[in-house]
Amino acid sequence: MDNSRRKSGIYRLAILVFLQAGCSSLQSPTYTYNEIIIVNQTGSAVRDVAVSSTESGRTFSCGNIAPRGICSNKFPPRPYRASPVQIDWMIGNGTRHSKIIELTLPPSFVVELPLRGVLVIDTQGQVSTYLQQGAPGPHL
Repeated sequence: MDNSRRKSGIYRLAILVFLQAGCSSLQSPTYTYNEIIIVNQTGSAVRDVAVSSTESGRTFSCGNIAPRGICSNKFPPRPYRASPVQIDWMIGNGTRHSKIIELTLPPSFVVELPLRGVLVIDTQGQVSTYLQQGAPGPHL
């Protein structure tokens, strides 16, 4: 009887290990990000730019970005949670803008490389965003 209890316990343990292994393989991969770049394509300065995570409240800001200039920040990799981002900025004429954006993770990206968030303020003063991996893109 003692032997059958032991076998039963071993079978239960084997089933639990199998189920945990199966569930962990179904979890989505964890991407990280380690850089934010803001590109000013306008002909005037962009001021008081703030990029804030709506989930964590973390904020990255640039006080003044020269015409056709950039502002960037690189930091140790952080988990990427794909939560919406709020962007606030002021164009040279004093017009304040605000926008909430959700970034889309391209299917070609790999988990092993950290992401870079790129925000481009175009010549009309509007913002577009995208994610990059690997070497810096042509915006720089």
